[in-house]
Amino acid sequence: MSIRIVPKEQLSKDRTNEKAADYIPPLLFANLKNLYQRRAERLQQLAEDNPFADYLNFAAEVAQAQQKVLHDNPLKMEIVDILEKSAAEGKPPLDCKTFPRTKHWQKLFHSLIAELLPDAPEHVSVALDNLEKASEQELEQMADALLKNEFSKVSSEKSPFIWAALSLYWAQMANQIPGKARAEYGEHRQFCPVCSSIPVASVVQIGTTNGLRYLHCSLCESEWHMVRVKCSNCEQTRDLSYWSLKSEQAAVKAESCGDCGSYLKILYQEKDPKVEAIADDLASLILDAKMEEEGFARSSINPFLFSNE
Repeated sequence: MSIRIVPKEQLSKDRTNEKAADYIPPLLFANLKNLYQRRAERLQQLAEDNPFADYLNFAAEVAQAQQKVLHDNPLKMEIVDILEKSAAEGKPPLDCKTFPRTKHWQKLFHSLIAELLPDAPEHVSVALDNLEKASEQELEQMADALLKNEFSKVSSEKSPFIWAALSLYWAQMANQIPGKARAEYGEHRQFCPVCSSIPVASVVQIGTTNGLRYLHCSLCESEWHMVRVKCSNCEQTRDLSYWSLKSEQAAVKAESCGDCGSYLKILYQEKDPKVEAIADDLASLILDAKMEEEGFARSSINPFLFSNE
């Protein structure tokens, strides 16, 4: 099933189904009140006794800066017309490759730089200084490249900061959406139904969505439902394998697909309620190395792991 967001006036048509005992929410929007703080705390926790501790703590500082910038730079926008148009066209309303960005994302970007610069180590401050001096046109060109998955066009020391601002912008916009989502037959389920970006990882949840798997968007932070034991990239089911570094009870595993040669991390909240998509994916880089040794390629991106290959 693909997922499509519908305008508010169509909600009444779907509420009957929502009351059914077997109803599965197709789309979950991020709770921005504590998202970045929770991520920062998880990164700091995972940094303990981790060979990549320095980078995890750096990522935590970026997440904390995002939380501050989010609070200081609220976004208000008219989205009704956008939803109606996207619903009529059957496309994601905030498609990252085509949505016309406003200058708000650059405001978020410069606020992030201002938050991070005072305490940044020398090698990071050099990248931040260079970004601060970049023209509006240069920033837009780098943003275009990242959103089009042309990662080689932006240096790896600049990419995380550009993406951090873009992600904040898209998350703010996604949280303006007043409508609901509905599952329909269709294709391209490996892409976010809100912004058309690819996931960072998937999470098997507890609570009201207990046992359900949701893919976590690498850009707008939304999550969309994907049934388990199915490749999230090519949707095949016949040649899946599950890999972990510790044991069968590991909270972080990789689901590999022999059909398309890709893999995606799966995080299990029942094994560890504190798992967080970006943090736990970043902290399990050794598992990525193992998957590459086995000949599989990531079908996802992490905002702190852009490749320039």
